[in-house]
Amino acid sequence: MTTSTTTWDKIAAEKRAARDALIPKEWLVEVADDVIDVMDIPAKSGVLSAAELEITETAAPALIKKMVDKELTSEAVTVAFCKRAAIAQQVTNCLTEIFFEQAITQAKKIDDAYAQTGKPAGPLHGLPVSLKDNFNVKGYDTTVGFVAWCNEAAKIDSELVKLLHEQGAVLFCKTNIPTAMMIAESYNNVWDYTCSPWNRNTSSGGSSGGEGALVAFKGSPLGVGTDIGGSIRIPSALSGIYGLKPSFGRFPTYGSRSGMPGQEAVRSINGPMSSSLEACTLFSKTVVDSQPWLRDPQCLPIPWREVELPQQLVFGILMDNGIVRPTPPVTRALLETKKALEAAGHKVIEWTPFDLAESKSLIERFFVGDGGVKISSTIAAGSEPWPKGLTTYQQAAEKSKSSPPLVGDLWTLQAERNAYNKGMLDAWNATVEITGTGRPIDGLISPVTAYASCPRYTFAHVTYTSVWNITDQSSAVFPVTRVTEADVRPDDLGEFRNEEEKKVWESYDPKVVVGAPVGLQIVTRRLEEEKALALAGVAAKALGK
Repeated sequence: MTTSTTTWDKIAAEKRAARDALIPKEWLVEVADDVIDVMDIPAKSGVLSAAELEITETAAPALIKKMVDKELTSEAVTVAFCKRAAIAQQVTNCLTEIFFEQAITQAKKIDDAYAQTGKPAGPLHGLPVSLKDNFNVKGYDTTVGFVAWCNEAAKIDSELVKLLHEQGAVLFCKTNIPTAMMIAESYNNVWDYTCSPWNRNTSSGGSSGGEGALVAFKGSPLGVGTDIGGSIRIPSALSGIYGLKPSFGRFPTYGSRSGMPGQEAVRSINGPMSSSLEACTLFSKTVVDSQPWLRDPQCLPIPWREVELPQQLVFGILMDNGIVRPTPPVTRALLETKKALEAAGHKVIEWTPFDLAESKSLIERFFVGDGGVKISSTIAAGSEPWPKGLTTYQQAAEKSKSSPPLVGDLWTLQAERNAYNKGMLDAWNATVEITGTGRPIDGLISPVTAYASCPRYTFAHVTYTSVWNITDQSSAVFPVTRVTEADVRPDDLGEFRNEEEKKVWESYDPKVVVGAPVGLQIVTRRLEEEKALALAGVAAKALGK
């Protein structure tokens, strides 16, 4: 905890210096500030051998098979990803806590045990896995971007951390987030800003933005993020990778740290992020097969269910949520996905979900339901300035001094949420009238954000993702395309419908975000993680991914 004798910026500087000191000198690289796309730096750096480059370019399931077949060792794989993660940190500022040395030691133990017993360590045998900063790893800080939480080593492991160890994973680093994990870009007063490796002038998203940047850079074959309003999906889409937002209760959340502890009106979940869809499925099946309901009292006893999809699927597609229309590269991605799925024999029908403006209102009110007190008190404890992206919480905290929120207000809001969810469920069920199959849509294709990416500190509008946090529905992100300079603003754009739409479009310039990935999401009903992943696979296959 910070004290009056130590300034917040000194504490933060010392934390960053301690992290940087854990990168071996022989892994350091020099990259000029004006190099925008840094995706080729690992190959050019000379830090990784040819074999290590090949390892880090290999998908997680294939790596596990090679380790089980004794073609590779966990030590070799772990060293390779530690090196690439070290480079990722230097060019995108994506890491918080580093435990490379401990990870390599753990990998050696896994190799030794396997040599003696011939029994793999588990479904994730020897695989390096990265974690978002909010997961507690015993002996390391869990700052969640707060100065006040620096230098307070976790005394426990999160339940998911224990589970991953038990299933054979090698945990090797934690990744950057925004303060309290409540901004859609990843920056804070402790660790500073995480940019996209595709275009360092742009955002990697949030709140799992460090994870998105690291995984996109192939500094990790499999990462774990969290999502309360889009925090897995936004970084996945902006980073050109796959990601899964499950419904609450499928994966364990107990023992993780929150920027707003006790806020349960909109439940935070965790899920996989990877350049491989198969890796996301492997993670999901491994977690569920471990019976997490026996370790987390809020997990649901639902075994993993293999999905059999109809030969012809019917997708809904959301082209515009009525609040902020997507920018040109996102609209192009929607149309390309529609065309590809139809060419593969599926039906795609335009559909707008139930009252999206109301979902926006609900989540905005829930997030300041305590009057901003939790976040405000932690910022005050660290004597740090308010980050730019938390202005809403700062204003709520000021207002609550004279007009504190009441428990009854929260109860009323939760009743509104329940009524909203019923409306969405009925609207989804009613799509049976437009599908022509006797069943509702199999899934909804939707933008993740109105952006492909955006200049630093300009992100706005999360309703494309946050609505599905209100309804607790499953959603999987898949990459589609990248921005080109041809993705220009249309001449017939017309008047903006609101200030948020104006902000999004006035910040859009294809020349600024050229090269940025564009991803979409497929939304399913609640607790249909298996189906969301399968449908993402259908879309990826149709697109030739």
